[in-house]
Amino acid sequence: MDIFYKDLMAGYERQLAEDKREQRRRIQEIHKRIPRYKELEDKTADLSAEAAIMAASGRKAEAAPLLKELSRISDEKKKVLSEAGVPEGYLSLQYVCPDCKDTGYKGSEKCHCLMQKITEHYYAGSGIYDKLRSENFETFSFDYFSGSELDNIKKIYAAAKEFTVTFADTYCNMLFYGDVGCGKSFMSNCIAKELIDKGIAVIYISAIRLFDILSAHRFDSRNLDDREYEALFEYPLLIIDDLGTEVNSSVVDSELFNVLNERDLKSKSTIISTNLSLAKLKDIYSERSVSRILGNYEIYRFRGDDIRLKKTEVS
Repeated sequence: MDIFYKDLMAGYERQLAEDKREQRRRIQEIHKRIPRYKELEDKTADLSAEAAIMAASGRKAEAAPLLKELSRISDEKKKVLSEAGVPEGYLSLQYVCPDCKDTGYKGSEKCHCLMQKITEHYYAGSGIYDKLRSENFETFSFDYFSGSELDNIKKIYAAAKEFTVTFADTYCNMLFYGDVGCGKSFMSNCIAKELIDKGIAVIYISAIRLFDILSAHRFDSRNLDDREYEALFEYPLLIIDDLGTEVNSSVVDSELFNVLNERDLKSKSTIISTNLSLAKLKDIYSERSVSRILGNYEIYRFRGDDIRLKKTEVS
């Protein structure tokens, strides 16, 4: 466990401690403000202890009246708080992330809030967040398309939006392919921004970096960040940008298949963008890797001239 991860988990411990301090403060406030509630709380503690002793000694029948009285007191406590205008749940622990109760984990699985923090750590200094601010659904422009190309990009745009809307409930993968500069990476960024804004952890990685990680895992684990490798399998969305720009090998191609296959088995979505044609993909990658992609992905071909050149001409 490295220093970053230790600090991250220490932050959760501090937050949980703060949650409990704040709960105690609210309880003390209510005790001071509503003495009757404090009396009922003390009575509850006394009767609960007495009932527990009776039950433990086999005198459950004798404990029954106490349990009935505890139920009555519970109802009165709720009534006292309601009449005083205290909001429901005011005295309960209140978490920043109710899903993991500010622990970072739901059972043995990392919570989305922890995965998001790890994502931000990996992206720090990479410029990806700056890029997402300028490349998102709100800034997407259809002005650089016309005719059938415009009709095509509108369909892709609608599919990408639908992907983000139904992401939590629908398992779907997408393959974006086409010539350089037709908007594939931009569309991937649109999706990433939309989901990150919803608190969904996204790992966005270039094919070159991906294959560096896969190579390190297979050949040189000393230079591998285990969490970065594990993220390829556990993040809700993996975006692989520019597949085909990496230096490939049969061993690393096998690792790629492993990632895609495991994600498919876990119903975790993946988006791949590539400048390669479908025929070229079949030439470069193994049959089972390509079959995994073509068989389990919604495939979208981007058409048109290089948008970056068009923007240069306009400026």
